[in-house]
Amino acid sequence: MKQYLLGVDIGGTAIKIGKFDLFGELLEKWDIPTDRSDHGSRILKDIYEAVSARVSWDEVKGVGFGVPGPVTDNVALTCVNLGWGIVDVPATFRQFMTYEDVLVRASNDANVAATGEVFRGAAVGKKNVVMFTLGTGVGGGVVVDGKLVDGKNGAAGELGHLVIDFTHKILCKCGKHGCLETVSSATGIVNLARIHLQSSSVASPLRSMTDFSAKRVLDLAKAGDVIALAAVDDAADYLGRAIAGVLLSLNPEVVLIGGGVSHAGPFFLDKVAAKAQEYSSPFAKDTPILGATLGNDAGMFGAAYLVR
Repeated sequence: MKQYLLGVDIGGTAIKIGKFDLFGELLEKWDIPTDRSDHGSRILKDIYEAVSARVSWDEVKGVGFGVPGPVTDNVALTCVNLGWGIVDVPATFRQFMTYEDVLVRASNDANVAATGEVFRGAAVGKKNVVMFTLGTGVGGGVVVDGKLVDGKNGAAGELGHLVIDFTHKILCKCGKHGCLETVSSATGIVNLARIHLQSSSVASPLRSMTDFSAKRVLDLAKAGDVIALAAVDDAADYLGRAIAGVLLSLNPEVVLIGGGVSHAGPFFLDKVAAKAQEYSSPFAKDTPILGATLGNDAGMFGAAYLVR
């Protein structure tokens, strides 16, 4: 008997899997590491095996995937953070399963996260929403008049690849220099912290660390560390510029910030909102910029809604 939907959010570091009932209520969730070796060739098989260990496929009505890159007609066109080129997600996933009656759908991860927030999160009741997802990279999802916008080549909402930094010009995995995700993602915050460490002699606990995370930088910034605070302020400024462009081009009812970096809370989001409002003033400066309420679960919810 079909009684479950699966929502799978594929990230560059971890893959989040959610089991839902047919009404879209989350019943169980777990995650597995993302194996990006060999151009991510084992990712979909790993997901199939992880699900098979917990759920009988006889009970699954459908599985939806959110993938970090442009998707059109369920085909991932380029996922630089996974090492994927063109991947037909349903066809590839079906190579591992024998259940033809299970629906398989795919869309961009940030798009499905935005969809999840519209249906169950911070944007319930809103018809015009833009969401930025700050994780290993920066994704974006656009909902206009209640409909998810994919665009001609599935690239609508690829906001992380707006060229926004003309100072440091860090190489992005997409091949361009200065993309938003090189300076405002978790990776971007670390990039900026390293730049400030190199350009300044100011003391910082970061100098004694051979490796550190965006969370460490954000925690130190909250504690007043000068280097960390400079990196976070720069990241907020770059993101604020990108959001201002969205505010002035689409004029959404609300802009949502999700992903791991958003867990820094008002400390970071208030900085971003102030910059976005400054750069979009006076035309769209009052648009709310809010943290996504579903957190890391937004992508799973949206992915499940692809097959609901």
